Amino acid sequence: IKPNIKAGKMTSITYPLEAIAAATTDKAKFETIFPLLRDEMIEHMKQNEMPEEACEWAKRMMDYTVPGGKLNRGVTVIAVQRTLVQANEGRELTDLEVARASVLGWAVEFLQAFFLVADDVMDDSQTRRGQPCWYKLAEVGNIAINDSFLLESFCFTMIKKHFGMEPYYGRLLELFLEVVQQTEFGQLLDLTSQPAGSDKIDLSRFTLERYKLIVKYKTAFYTFYLSVAIGMITSGVTDPEAYSLSKEICCIIGEYFQIQDDYLDCYGDPEVIGKVGTDIQDNKCSWLVVQALERVDAEQKKLLEENYGQWDDEKVKKVKDLYGELGLEQVFKEYEEASYERIQKGLEKVELMPKEVFELLLKKIYKRSK
Repeated sequence: IKPNIKAGKMTSITYPLEAIAAATTDKAKFETIFPLLRDEMIEHMKQNEMPEEACEWAKRMMDYTVPGGKLNRGVTVIAVQRTLVQANEGRELTDLEVARASVLGWAVEFLQAFFLVADDVMDDSQTRRGQPCWYKLAEVGNIAINDSFLLESFCFTMIKKHFGMEPYYGRLLELFLEVVQQTEFGQLLDLTSQPAGSDKIDLSRFTLERYKLIVKYKTAFYTFYLSVAIGMITSGVTDPEAYSLSKEICCIIGEYFQIQDDYLDCYGDPEVIGKVGTDIQDNKCSWLVVQALERVDAEQKKLLEENYGQWDDEKVKKVKDLYGELGLEQVFKEYEEASYERIQKGLEKVELMPKEVFELLLKKIYKRSK
C-alpha cells in the first residue's frame, strides 16, 4: 500500500503485490496491474456522474483496445527502471516499485491505444491485433473517435492518481504532453504525404528527408524515448544533457525499428508478424519505396507510378518484383548492420547515465522477425 498524501487528505492504493511477486516474467507482472487501472477509471467516471451504461461501454472499450498487443512499450518502462536502479543503487526493484513502474507503463499503453484507435479510423483499416478494429464493430463506428479521446484522458487521470503527490509529477505530465504532440505532428506528416482528395499518386513527395521526419515524430518519441525518459524522471535524473543524449539515441533506434517494420511489412511472414502487410496498397511513404525511388531509371519509375498505392494483387506483385530487381533486401541487410554499428558508436559516448538502458532496447529489436 502506498499512501497518497494530497491536499491534506490521505487515500491509499492497494497494488496486487502478491500477484506481482508470484509472476515470473516482467510481462506477467505488468499484466496484473491492468484490471486495477481499468476499474479505477470506471470509478472515476462514476464520480463524474456517468451512468452505468457509459461505464460499461468504457470498460468494454478498454478491454478491447488496450491490453491486446505485445505490450513492449509498457514492459520496457519496468526494464528501464530496473536497469537504472541496478546501476545507481546496486539492487533489484521491490514489488511496489514494479507496480508503480507498471502504472506508468500502462499510461504509455493507453496512449498507444489512443493513437491506434484513431489511426485505424483515419486509415480505414480492417483488423488490429488479429481482430476487427474497434470502429469496425457495428455498434461502435465513429463513436471510436470519442473513445480514442477517452483513452488519452485516462492516461493523465491515472498519472495524477498515482503520482500527483510526487515532486516530479509536473515533469512527467510535461513529458507525456510533449510526446502526444510530437506523435500527432508525425501523423500529420504521414497523412499529408500525398495530396488530399486526389487519385493521382505523387511519388516526388516520398523523400528520405520526409521519411526520417515521419519516423522520428510518429514512432521514435513514443516508442522508445518515452519509456526511457519516464525511468529517468522517476529515478531522479535532472541533467538536461542526459535527456538530450537519450533523445538522440532513441531516435536512431526508433528509425532502425521503423525501417525493420517497413521491411517486414513487405518481406515478413504474416503468420509471424500477425498481420498481412499493406504498405504498398496503402500508398505509404515506406522506407522501401523511398529507397526504390533513389535507384530507379525512367522506365522503372513509370512502373512504380502506375502500380504503387493500389489494391490490386497484380500491381502489388509488380512493385515487389521491382524491389527484387533493385536488390532492396540486400540494401536493408547492409542498412541494418550499419545502423547497429552507428548505435554502438553512439553508446560509447554515453557517460551521463547507464548505457545498459539503450543496450536493453537494442537487444529487443536487433534482427527481429516480428
